[in-house]
Amino acid sequence: MKFLFFFMDGIGLGQDDRRRNPFAQAEMPNLSALLGGERLIGLPPGVVLESERATLLPLDACLGVAGLPQSASGQAALLTGVNAPAILGEHFGPKPNPAIAEILANGNLFETLKEKGRRVALLNAYPQAYFTEINSGQRLPGAVAMAALESGLPLMNADDLFAGRALSADFTGKGWRERLGYHDTPLLSFNQAGARLAELTRNYDFALFEFWVSDVLGHRKDMHEACLWLKRFDQVLGGLLDAWNDDEGLILIASDHGNLEDLGTRRHTDNPVPALVIGAPDLRHSFSERLGNLTDIMPAILRFFDVE
Repeated sequence: MKFLFFFMDGIGLGQDDRRRNPFAQAEMPNLSALLGGERLIGLPPGVVLESERATLLPLDACLGVAGLPQSASGQAALLTGVNAPAILGEHFGPKPNPAIAEILANGNLFETLKEKGRRVALLNAYPQAYFTEINSGQRLPGAVAMAALESGLPLMNADDLFAGRALSADFTGKGWRERLGYHDTPLLSFNQAGARLAELTRNYDFALFEFWVSDVLGHRKDMHEACLWLKRFDQVLGGLLDAWNDDEGLILIASDHGNLEDLGTRRHTDNPVPALVIGAPDLRHSFSERLGNLTDIMPAILRFFDVE
């Protein structure tokens, strides 16, 4: 069985308010069809949305800790099943501090699955400048990349991107051409990028793709740009859904904290975040039955693989 964790940084379940929430305004026909005609907005307490291919439920990102959830501690909770904010006594981010780094180094999702013989991958490609800055100490990796490195999983690079073994964070590779100087980067359409995600996941048991642009968009408070990128994401989702056989495993789209769903503020929000589970009904219902907050994701994935 295959599992794709499509991690979207900084998306919560917000109000049905077109003035503030791009999810209430953007044209997203593939997501709407997946959700039975609904949009990705807040659900009433205790409500789970069911459709033919998907289950949508809210996850608590606050974890009993005062303040607004942050990326490093939220992602650590997702990747370890440990309530990192409670251990720290605060939400922390964007990059891991030493305490979060220690949590990630002691049994994260990549490491645990690898030790149990599962094939795992982080599907993002990183440019050479990223590795240079990390190795020189000029830059800290984010929690997802740090978890992969702590597990001994090599990060994919430009060679992997050019060979079709990885994806760029903007899906298409256009950013690598225009901003990073890789002028001959192969280009994909957004639909092709979604199909590539399905194709690459089949090479592994567990694969994760990190889309961090969504959090950046939330901080910018630009409704036009946010709606444009959600439309692009929807095309990626369409390609992914067309290429995915629901009986071969699950797709999980989830986040670490709210942000993009409320452009009335540049700050994060305390809204619940979505857990959108896609796959055959028996698989996704079994996976979803114990999900309530960020710390429940790793145990659910381990149960999916029958790993203690």
